[in-house]
Amino acid sequence: MKRMPFLIIITLLNACTLFAQDLKFEIHNRGMLHETVYNSGDIGRPWTTGDEGNKTNTPVMEWPSRSATVVQGTRYSGQHNLIGAGMYMAANPDGKPGTENRIFALCGAVGTGGGSETIVGRWSFPLKLTRTENYPLLRDGSLNPDYNPDEAEEIIVASWATPLGITVTRTSRAWSYPDYDDLIIYEYELEYTGDTDGKPATIEQTTVLKDFMVLFIYGFAPSMYGYQRHYQEWKYESGMYRGDQNNFWDADYWLSFNLNLRTNITDETIFAKREPNKELFLEQARTGKNGGGLLSPQAPGFCMLHYDTRHLAFVDTVASERNESEAVGILRTSYGVRYELDKQNHIKQPWSNKVSTGNTRSSKMTVDAMNLDKRWSGVYSEGSTTWPNPPSARWIGRAAYNYRQSNDAAQKHLVFGPYTLRPGDKLEYALAEVIGYGARPGKIVEGGQTMQQWAATPSWNRRVAFGSEVVTQRYLDDFGYPDYINSKVVTVTDVAHKAFQAYLGADSITVPVWPEDNPKDGDYRIPVPMPAPVITVRNTHDGRVKISWNRAAEEFRHPRLMGTLVQFDLYRSDAGMGPWHRLASIPVGQVDDENHYSYIDDDPIFKLGEQRYYSVVSVDDKGNRSGRPNVTRHEKNIASVEKMGEVFVAPNPFNIESGFGGRVGAEDKIGFYGLPEKCTIRIFSYAGQLIQTIEHNAPVYTTAWFQVTRNEQEIASGIYFYIITTPDGGKTSGKFIIVK
Repeated sequence: MKRMPFLIIITLLNACTLFAQDLKFEIHNRGMLHETVYNSGDIGRPWTTGDEGNKTNTPVMEWPSRSATVVQGTRYSGQHNLIGAGMYMAANPDGKPGTENRIFALCGAVGTGGGSETIVGRWSFPLKLTRTENYPLLRDGSLNPDYNPDEAEEIIVASWATPLGITVTRTSRAWSYPDYDDLIIYEYELEYTGDTDGKPATIEQTTVLKDFMVLFIYGFAPSMYGYQRHYQEWKYESGMYRGDQNNFWDADYWLSFNLNLRTNITDETIFAKREPNKELFLEQARTGKNGGGLLSPQAPGFCMLHYDTRHLAFVDTVASERNESEAVGILRTSYGVRYELDKQNHIKQPWSNKVSTGNTRSSKMTVDAMNLDKRWSGVYSEGSTTWPNPPSARWIGRAAYNYRQSNDAAQKHLVFGPYTLRPGDKLEYALAEVIGYGARPGKIVEGGQTMQQWAATPSWNRRVAFGSEVVTQRYLDDFGYPDYINSKVVTVTDVAHKAFQAYLGADSITVPVWPEDNPKDGDYRIPVPMPAPVITVRNTHDGRVKISWNRAAEEFRHPRLMGTLVQFDLYRSDAGMGPWHRLASIPVGQVDDENHYSYIDDDPIFKLGEQRYYSVVSVDDKGNRSGRPNVTRHEKNIASVEKMGEVFVAPNPFNIESGFGGRVGAEDKIGFYGLPEKCTIRIFSYAGQLIQTIEHNAPVYTTAWFQVTRNEQEIASGIYFYIITTPDGGKTSGKFIIVK
């Protein structure tokens, strides 16, 4: 793994020398693709295809990011595309062949429609989790003196022990740059440490491991929001299994991805799940609200960047005639398949290339997924039904893609091995989690059809109808892409291409790619745009909003800088995912009296008490643009007073008819006005009993109280008193009346 001594550590959770840590997670939130990663092997979340999977508080391969929304009074978690992901391992101790002696570690992505299986303490023993931020600009807006131009902007390292004695360290990387912000790269290091229980101080396993296999698994379902708008749920029974989506295999990039091709609640084929309400569809398609009129246009996938070949088990060609090899049982197959070897007498990789249902119960996966007596997906063989159309004859003898199950679609995995491991050995792998707006239209790849091996990936630039009423013949021509498509990298195929460029640090790559030819560590020397500034959003004393930032971005230097900074574009949106409306373009050097860039938003449509989102994008002289890592949510208000004077309560007297209205519970809202940034409000009954204490700590002049006591009880009618104090000794008081 690449060493990173130069970066700023934000969170460091060290493993205890005696006991494994509890399960922890961190979130990749720098780019357009947001993801949650755990120190157990899980990615996104534990495998969930049942009722409990219908909402989430953390990103689950969320793309576009910040996509939670409310539509027709219903709150949706947003555009999440993953039901879980992880990695498995299996091996036999030397001298103990057979399935009865096989040791497993299923680290994430294990479960059924009934729920995920517990892995921590059984197959995974969490050790540590670290988060490192290699941002060009620090959180205070200044240049980062320790910024490394040859690393990602966001690095998360997780590690866990397993019952095999294999300790896994996974390093994941993310960027905000528009060409590279739709992918996350994961590098895995599997070291045979002998730690089988997460207590590194003791070593339990030293026997040579035979027939070791490693499996990388993802469960895709694009997307939660689209499914819920049509079915009111996002689960196994609602189109994930033999229903709405198909899996595709693009061997040019070792890329597996899913597309939503149907919506089976109607007789009509509804690709990408268009918004089911026609009026809302037309509004969203025209404005880009909620990502546009297509609710599940995502093509989530993963592609293999590198896999270990150094420790592959050697097959003695003489012993092969006797069904013997260092990889026990490798030639005893129930299918009679002849396994072709490479020039080093290793089994050609991958071992298995399987798409299947969302059911990953352990009893199924331990029996089938890493079984020495069969290659679950078969192999490419000259003259078979899987030939002659692979992109290269180099695929003969490697695991075939089981295209006949591509409409099962919910889970996809790749298996590598078998390997022989001795204490101290290390295996290294790299893959990229990628997502795009559909796939490259017309590209011939495997999958997508029930009984047809080869198919052209569809285009989303197609007809949309509501019953017999056709509203567009070519969706993209008429409405365009939503603005979260922020560069020429659009489809999942484009993103996979960029993933290989990022990993290799190359301006171009040769297709088809061969991960076995790639280095074990990523290079990551990629082109970089000017960084987006760190912005500050504040209310003014006259009820307007001021957005400002310093000039540090102008001083940013990089060996692969794409252009010279010429302007900043300031945007505002009603939602965190957009659509973004440009408020101003400010040329470099056009600063205020304080040598800052600033803008006053005095739009009267933006009312006090409402929320909006702001972002600023840097633009260079060649038209390249930064990402939006500075998205800031802001509630419009009046700025806090510098020194507390008289404080007012409104409405006073309060009665039901005088409530603020506008949201649930707002009819009970009472406001305290004229507050400094920091103060403490204590509310007392007429009898002098303390009813509630409110700590106000915000640069706004008001705070709200919803007539709830500190014991969570609703207050009664009567006269109430308040006393307000400040840290510098200021004090004021008053009273108000409640009538119910």
